[in-house]
Amino acid sequence: MNIERLKARIALFRTNFFKFLLFNLFMRYYWLEWMLPFHVVNLVLGASTWIFFGKSFQEASPIYQQYGGDFVSFLILGLMLNSLYAYTLDAFRVATLFILRGRVGSMGQQLSMYDYLKLSGIPFSAPLLAFVVNGYIEELISIFIYFCAGLLFGLRIGGGNYPVALLGVLVGLLAVAGIGLISASMITIVGAWKGVEPISWLVKVLTGLVSGVYFPLEVLPEQLQAISRVLPQTYAMRIARLALLQGFGLSELWADFAALTFIASILFPLGVALYRYSIDLVRVKTLVE
Repeated sequence: MNIERLKARIALFRTNFFKFLLFNLFMRYYWLEWMLPFHVVNLVLGASTWIFFGKSFQEASPIYQQYGGDFVSFLILGLMLNSLYAYTLDAFRVATLFILRGRVGSMGQQLSMYDYLKLSGIPFSAPLLAFVVNGYIEELISIFIYFCAGLLFGLRIGGGNYPVALLGVLVGLLAVAGIGLISASMITIVGAWKGVEPISWLVKVLTGLVSGVYFPLEVLPEQLQAISRVLPQTYAMRIARLALLQGFGLSELWADFAALTFIASILFPLGVALYRYSIDLVRVKTLVE
């Protein structure tokens, strides 16, 4: 592929990416108008329930001392990151289903979204990434709501190491995105069109139990702690908490960073490869039909 053709493809992607993004943002207005107030209440009440539950069982347990002895900050950070990573697990699968099963048309004539993209010469990646990025806007709102709720209950992260925490969150996001791409590829590879997709379901179930979202890993039996070590969320949450609540730097967290980076270096390329293969299967099936 020569330079001019590459530039043309990039320009085509950029133009259509922003078109789809603006369309999705316009549709997001209805979510902001009708659903956001209920979303705020759900998140605040959910966080409050966990906070009061923890306080009723003496959150000042010595097991929280390694995280600064602050149960509220420990929990709020876990809820914020779990929300972000849970969305990332499903984002590519939901966006792919939208493209492959969605319909466009007028005057009684309908065309699948995928066929529309092919006939229009629009890169598949443009609406896919626009849909995913748009969803992160809702997630940022959710994270902000958790943050505000945390402030009401005494969240304290003022003296943390923000660059290290952010780096850990981003590397974790890359690893979880790899799992999300693997999950999305199962739509066409194994025919997971309906209901629950097993990979993302299993990871989300295990994350809530063994990744330290609601309580420290040290309370778990050793067998469950062993399972937690294969999930990127475990390391990302530990890095973020220790960096923000204890001010730890890279030197103290190098082991967690090494493990998280290793997992991300495997999962993300594997996810991209499987996802590209799954889309190639769609193209082949379309040509055959």
